[in-house]
Amino acid sequence: MAEGARSVDALLAAAGIDPAEGVQVVAAARLAAAPFDPGLPLLLLPGGPASANEPLPGRHARRGPAAVLAALYPAEHPVRPLPDGEPRIVASLDDGALARGAWLVPPLPIAENVASPHGMAAISARLRAPDGCPWDRRQDHRSLRPYLLEEAYETLDAIEHGTPDDLAEELGDLYLQVVLHAQLAAEVGAFDLTDVYRTLGTKIVRRHPHVFGDVTVDGVDQVVTNWETIKSAERAGSGRSQASFADVARTLPALPASREIQERASALGWDWPDVAGVWEKVGEELEELRDAAAEPSSADERLHELGDVLFAMANLARWLGLDPEEALRVANRRWVDRYAAVEALAAERGLVLAELDPEAKDALWNEVKAR
Repeated sequence: MAEGARSVDALLAAAGIDPAEGVQVVAAARLAAAPFDPGLPLLLLPGGPASANEPLPGRHARRGPAAVLAALYPAEHPVRPLPDGEPRIVASLDDGALARGAWLVPPLPIAENVASPHGMAAISARLRAPDGCPWDRRQDHRSLRPYLLEEAYETLDAIEHGTPDDLAEELGDLYLQVVLHAQLAAEVGAFDLTDVYRTLGTKIVRRHPHVFGDVTVDGVDQVVTNWETIKSAERAGSGRSQASFADVARTLPALPASREIQERASALGWDWPDVAGVWEKVGEELEELRDAAAEPSSADERLHELGDVLFAMANLARWLGLDPEEALRVANRRWVDRYAAVEALAAERGLVLAELDPEAKDALWNEVKAR
């Protein structure tokens, strides 16, 4: 047995830990890069290899081991120097102390292991346990659908209008939906969270051969083209329809779906040579809608022409480097905020907005707009 292994065995014996029950052994200098679970005992060894200075990207990158522990454990969580020594708390540790000797960090209970992805998976399983939460136990994939959409939109709102803390909270709520769906699937043996991670990680590596392989790209356009080519090969290999647009989600809102379709078409070489053709197409579709509205026509015909206008406008947004969904969302909010300002201005002047004629309403609107 190697000297290092004997040392670890001696430290575990001094800590009273049976390795068969689960323990993590990490060099302190590697802590920022180690995907450890605070829900299991952690044995920290002094020192570490030179590569320890190259942690994985993320919040803990370039942090010392004491800062990593402080981010994942409560400040008053006990730690113990090994083989013997006076117990301390996480808040009292510094990198120097961790570098000079071995330390045992006891595991956190489920309800306190809240700062790592390992903890959230355990919390989700506990909620679904027979003596867990009645609401969580009643859910299934279909019943959770509205919450997934709600959390996605709240995350978008936090990106556009919130603070960093707001965004962190909403991203957590969104991640909860992923964890819950994975837990539901794990309970029936369909898949679990590790399959979600594996599928995602494998896909991202495969679709970035210019980062993880030897492919060379000249810029963003070639990255997008390669991405669509790789996706097409994936569809062929999976037995799914090889049609280029078969996997555009049918539940995707119309404007994002339009953008996705047109970005994919462009990557496949189906696009205008320059933006002039796009402007011309928008004008053409507007004229056809105007004709359909002016002449006797069915609602289906008018709907058809309106759809063509919106599709052309979404394509113009793509050419201008803009997101049509975001543009319309911002316009909606701007109009609502402006109307609220008009209401406030009318109330300030003792006017009843509903009783004003169109000219007076326009005057208030233009005054607010000019501000």
